[in-house]
Amino acid sequence: MIAGMKLAFALFLLTMAMEAQQYRAFWADAFHSGFKTPAEIELLLEDAKAARANAVFVQMRRRGDGYFLRSLEPAASDPNYSPSFDALDYLCRRAHERGIEVHAWMVVLPSWRENLGTPPDARHVWNAHGPKARNRDMWMTVNNRGEVSYSVDPGHPEAARHVIDAVIEPVRQYPIDGVHLDYIRYPEYEGDWGRNPRALERFRTLYGRTGSPDAGDPQWNEFRRTQVTALMRQIYIRAHAIRPNIKVSASVITWGNGPADLADFSHSRAFAQVHQDWPSWLAEGILDLAVPMNYFVENKTAAWLDRWLEFQKDNQAGRLILPGLGAYLNPVEQTLAQARRALAPSAAGNRLPGFAFYSYAATNSASIPTIEFYRELSASFTDPGKVPPMPWLEKPVGATVYGWLTVNPETVALADGATVLIESAGSGQGPQVTTDGTGFFGAVGVAPGRYRVRVERGGREVFRTAAREVSAGESALFHIFLQEADFRRVAPTSAGSNRRGQAPLSRAPAAR
Repeated sequence: MIAGMKLAFALFLLTMAMEAQQYRAFWADAFHSGFKTPAEIELLLEDAKAARANAVFVQMRRRGDGYFLRSLEPAASDPNYSPSFDALDYLCRRAHERGIEVHAWMVVLPSWRENLGTPPDARHVWNAHGPKARNRDMWMTVNNRGEVSYSVDPGHPEAARHVIDAVIEPVRQYPIDGVHLDYIRYPEYEGDWGRNPRALERFRTLYGRTGSPDAGDPQWNEFRRTQVTALMRQIYIRAHAIRPNIKVSASVITWGNGPADLADFSHSRAFAQVHQDWPSWLAEGILDLAVPMNYFVENKTAAWLDRWLEFQKDNQAGRLILPGLGAYLNPVEQTLAQARRALAPSAAGNRLPGFAFYSYAATNSASIPTIEFYRELSASFTDPGKVPPMPWLEKPVGATVYGWLTVNPETVALADGATVLIESAGSGQGPQVTTDGTGFFGAVGVAPGRYRVRVERGGREVFRTAAREVSAGESALFHIFLQEADFRRVAPTSAGSNRRGQAPLSRAPAAR
């Protein structure tokens, strides 16, 4: 029975390989060996080749520290890693020699773990901005019981700025093929998170509120989703301004039964509990590759997986969704069965571009040697395959317009939540967006043309730039410096959200 299933799967994958290019990837996590020494990297890449994989997602930022040296943060205090070894540099060189893509896996918001003790470096974010820090220097998120998390709060502007700078630094410093974001969401453990005092202050100002919101408050939930999406938007736009061809991906949540459609997604735990609206990121064009963590035990929740896979196939929004499969939860033959269903077309005829396995270190639940898993995959393919194209990066037809609103003397409330209209100089049409807590704004997929940027508060214009030509594939930067006096006659608050005055186009910005 098992042999027949494997033969059928091999024939199925062979047919698929003839029809389309595919991602075949592994996550390699920092909890295990795999990339912390040159010898481990050599073995990782040999194993990837043995499995005919063409990409690896390797955990380079762990918890506010990392396994690469050209970094804004301390090296990982890991007993199995030498802080003088630049694992990312070595991995890129050796992987590219073998034709394997390297995606630098960056844990975004968690900054430390309880079982790790105290970070040895005083510069570490947990030491400098953990619960012992005072006032606005305390960056961690807090729940409705006053408990402090190990995760920074995306609603705290300085915390968000630090995280964004840290996770895009390897885009600037290394020839990585992609940056892969993990834990770009609020904590999932018990409590209503997001109540860092600085974040609550912003919420009250933006929405004209007082007191502390209830967990089910619609404005409070929307505020938190906006903070996570703003983080995603700024990472994406700034990364592509540095490297137009970089692939920005994220591991995203698929807990529980899958949604029937996009409207049903609003009832998912991803959307309602941890405030991660990842389908909207694909639709807005601020995510190239979503990698849903479809970690389901086959003999218990196969139907849940199938609903998620159907949703993913039909809701890629012109980008790509790469299904992640929890190989560590299942015997090999059941993981192969899940992969077969992931590659099959949806009822509407839509397909997914391959699969990723979690994880390189744990390929099955039966404790058989991992080499057996690689052999099964290798037998299913005649060649390692090529990664799927991303035409919006390779041949962009749209542009990106982005920038910062800075108000002096530094008045964060005036730069936060301002309405920014990106207007065609000819028609006056274009995207309407909102500044985030750092003053950043941006829109992707803007039709080429001549544009100006207008800033409004309370429906009244504060400032407008001169118009300039914006070309396909360009990242056009508008940095706006204003004085507090410029806002004298306008309302100080706004809770707006990104809205478009035109249909988005495919894009890839040029480096600035």
